[in-house]
Amino acid sequence: MIRATLQLKIRSGRELEFQRAWEDVAAEVGRLPGSLRQALTRQEGDPCVFTITSDWTDEESFRAFERSPEQDALTATLRALRESASMQVDDLLLHVDSEAA
Repeated sequence: MIRATLQLKIRSGRELEFQRAWEDVAAEVGRLPGSLRQALTRQEGDPCVFTITSDWTDEESFRAFERSPEQDALTATLRALRESASMQVDDLLLHVDSEAA
């Protein structure tokens, strides 16, 4: 498994718009082959900084999505709302759910 982590700084005042747009994108990405789960967090102390994590069965599935024209179209709204972004892709060695979950 892999986890892609994307940290974004969103244009001030556009945070709620970004969050709503991300929910739409996440629903579509969740239907793709290899997509396992996604999460959106916001940095404490800076409401303009968000982190998206996306878990995939393998890097090939993730890269196929990242390079696709569908990805460009699907994420255009998110790109228009951001000031900056940086991405990191890691091997996800272990994912442990709590017993309470």
